[in-house]
Amino acid sequence: MMSKFNYDTSDAKLQRFIKEGRGQGRGVEYLPWLNVHSIASRGRVSRVSGWKTGRVHHFLSDNETRYFYLCEWSDAVIDIREHYPLMDLYEMTDILDDDLVKKLMDRKTGTPHILTSTFLITVKNEQGQERHFARNIKEARELEKNSVIERYEVIRRYWHKKGIPWAMVSSSEINAVRAKNIEWLHAARRLSDWGYSDQQIAGEIRFLMELLIGGEGTIKNAFERFDNQVSGDPGKGLLIFKHQLATKRIKLDMDKPIDLNQSTEYIEIADYKGSDIFAQDSC
Repeated sequence: MMSKFNYDTSDAKLQRFIKEGRGQGRGVEYLPWLNVHSIASRGRVSRVSGWKTGRVHHFLSDNETRYFYLCEWSDAVIDIREHYPLMDLYEMTDILDDDLVKKLMDRKTGTPHILTSTFLITVKNEQGQERHFARNIKEARELEKNSVIERYEVIRRYWHKKGIPWAMVSSSEINAVRAKNIEWLHAARRLSDWGYSDQQIAGEIRFLMELLIGGEGTIKNAFERFDNQVSGDPGKGLLIFKHQLATKRIKLDMDKPIDLNQSTEYIEIADYKGSDIFAQDSC
């Protein structure tokens, strides 16, 4: 989604955002230019604690949230900065003509509209080299207005000038099934959020894995046997299963809806080597 200062274009608010450090930093230190409190959204807003950044991310639509989950799942992605402001845009006089500059200024106050890209994504390859990619989540209704199309063109020119690949992403290009699956297991990535650690329940994790590997019946049956035989805490088996999926120690086809009533034979155990399975992997 492309955002601008259409809610309060006062210079005081612009300066306050800058002073707060919005749009600056990386990883846990980054503050998005926009958050769920600073702008009225036409979609459903979300706040999600990120695996890779260790901070809360802010999203203004379902499509933004879905795309975020896909980025979280990618092993190559190491940082996700949402609602990234193009702060130095107005210094790039070679990509802006006078007419565009006028259109990007508030008519009453003369304050510049701060354009944003929905995501600035950092990836690292196997050689340790980092690259950045910028993405704007495209809502179909936005492209009905010439003014919106013009602003997307400005954003395209900006990232081209920076040498950073940019693209618009439509809802049809977002794998909604995979995103929903990731959302379902996302909160189980860190067992510490649930009062556990891998070390504390290593034996229970191992037992559940053995039920899934050698057992018969459905995945749900394995949870039931686990809860009856080991855990006095109903639902713990499901939590551990989600955790093993989130850490990619268990593999399922993420492009199909996760069905707990399917046979355990569809589960793939990733590099199951006894206690080694409890070593934390990195995103």
